[in-house]
Amino acid sequence: MGRDYNLGMIRFVTILTLLAAPQALLAQIPPGDSYDPSKHVNPIITYVQAKDFKPSNYNSAGEMAGIPLMGLSKDTGTVESVDVADAGIQNVRVGRGSLKVTFYPVVRQTFKLAEGTTLVLYSFKNPKIPNQNAGPFSEVLPQGRGRDPKDKRFGDVKAPEDLEIRGLPGVLFEKDGTLTVAWQEEGVTHTATSTLSRRAFFRILDDLL
Repeated sequence: MGRDYNLGMIRFVTILTLLAAPQALLAQIPPGDSYDPSKHVNPIITYVQAKDFKPSNYNSAGEMAGIPLMGLSKDTGTVESVDVADAGIQNVRVGRGSLKVTFYPVVRQTFKLAEGTTLVLYSFKNPKIPNQNAGPFSEVLPQGRGRDPKDKRFGDVKAPEDLEIRGLPGVLFEKDGTLTVAWQEEGVTHTATSTLSRRAFFRILDDLL
């Protein structure tokens, strides 16, 4: 009986862990507008638009965003450009209501890889949500109900795949041969996009310093 009880508890804990995992991984995704590919850089970052990014440099961008920036070894790739988009306080729709959320500047680094393609890395400090510590953003994500893509957080993009990035929980979107991943590391959210194969893509991500 003891053995059966232990096995039952193991199965119960395993089920709870699996149920909790998607919620934990959704924590990589901050609140924002529904994803519109014609305006936004990727499904994760929808509180600034592509047109909002302005040229900058490594030191100024990091100081403006208040975060340490990652980079690649010279053997792996070189920085082609650094840009920043400011965000500020915005109203975010939550169900039928809204919240005022403080968003921080987003830094975009475009790397020319030794393999001949590019990798675009976005980094930003976690948004400040009223009455909530930096942590699970998923609690204030729009519910995404209805059939119209404009009512869904990810628009018409398929829900992300849960996986591990740099040893941390993350999510991956894949569309038309382009991969986009998101993960949180030391209080900073990063997203990376490339047309590399999965194997090469994750190898490059592990090389980020």
